Amino acid sequence: MSRPDSQVVSAAVPLSLDSTRLDLTDRTCFADVVRDYHRPLSHYALRLTQSAPLAADVVQDVFLALWERREHVDAGPAFRSLLYTMVRNRALNVLRKRRPFEGSDLETALAETATDTPSADVQVDAGDLQKRIQRWVGALPPRRAEAFMLSRDQGLSHAEIAEIMGLSVRTVETHVFQALKTLRSHYDALRGEAFLSGEPT
Repeated sequence: MSRPDSQVVSAAVPLSLDSTRLDLTDRTCFADVVRDYHRPLSHYALRLTQSAPLAADVVQDVFLALWERREHVDAGPAFRSLLYTMVRNRALNVLRKRRPFEGSDLETALAETATDTPSADVQVDAGDLQKRIQRWVGALPPRRAEAFMLSRDQGLSHAEIAEIMGLSVRTVETHVFQALKTLRSHYDALRGEAFLSGEPT
């Protein structure tokens, strides 16, 4: 639907442009949104649910809900944040139904679905290092890990992450900084161990 003070477009365009607003009632525009956001939203949903089938269901449900409410959705500059918030809320609802747990916040859900992997030996190559980084991120406090993933994996701004997670921008900045600090500490320790053992990192 058109708005007198906004430019309405029927194709996917950078949502950082304040003057841009998507027309979700246009089928081509909606298809572009699905094409552009399906992969990053699926990755986010997978991180939250730790299950590929569940993640696929979550994203499908979000796009279905978006289509059903297309005439009422404000697809302006905050649209990307809205999509991630919808995925986050849907993932939490799915986890609540699948397993009972005390507490209703996402931190508990993420902790319940965390992958428990054993520590590896000191020798690392590029692939092993990536696996280690994933384990290090998984060992972070849940909200810190989520903020870091949204920043580094999804490329969201701190303001967008703050809106999605219901935090202040300053808190998001602290989470990302502390996550980077922790990862750097792990990496430096790994390099030290490899140096002492004579193995390259």
